[in-house]
Amino acid sequence: MKLFLLTTAVLAVAAGTAAGEWLYAIDGDGLYEVDPYDGTWNLLSESWDGTYLLTSCDGVLYAVQGDMLYAADPGSGEWTGLTSSWQGSSAITASPDYIYICQDGIIYEVDPADGDWEAIPGDYAGTQLLAWADGSLMVLQNDILYNTDPVTGDFIELPSSYSGSTAMTGDGNDLYVVQGDVLYWVDPFTGDYESLGGGYGGVTEMAVAEGYIFTIWEGSLWKTHPDTAEYESLTSGWDGATAFCSL
Repeated sequence: MKLFLLTTAVLAVAAGTAAGEWLYAIDGDGLYEVDPYDGTWNLLSESWDGTYLLTSCDGVLYAVQGDMLYAADPGSGEWTGLTSSWQGSSAITASPDYIYICQDGIIYEVDPADGDWEAIPGDYAGTQLLAWADGSLMVLQNDILYNTDPVTGDFIELPSSYSGSTAMTGDGNDLYVVQGDVLYWVDPFTGDYESLGGGYGGVTEMAVAEGYIFTIWEGSLWKTHPDTAEYESLTSGWDGATAFCSL
């Protein structure tokens, strides 16, 4: 890989790339930019083997690979290392301003500019998934879903069990969870939910872009309409995908 600096010029390129939302995937050694309309892709950079967490914040991609948190330019895939000691991190998400990473029962609020971090209040042992929805940090911990304030650590325990959940993502006021075979829409404050249909068993990679839900299932990229639950397969060959997000 080739180091890059997050200068104003680089950020301008990133903002231009994200004028329409794109999908980004780590598959094997590569970081790919994926068109959400037809699933066509472009290889941005390589040397990403072993990357297992990916998110976006303020026009930049952030990935955990081994011990390091990296920032990557979504236009070129060029990267810079921010901070180390992230080995064993289990979940990641981002608000418009911060990155959130769970490691060893602690959730850290990470400054995207320099990787500096601060633990948010609370005990998060058993955290399985993180997402950001409706201005809140959503924490799926020990099969229970919590709406959490990352500043105070105050939380609302939402009803229902989420045992068997494998993927979770947020978009605006909406939260989406794959539990077992079913994709659900969930209200992030009341916990009300609605089934968007089955056929999602084994999905671990999910993102939202351009108003659609995208999942990687058995090596294929699928596109689901959240209002009608209609879905279509876009492209295949994603068997090695280990991390996925939108920007």
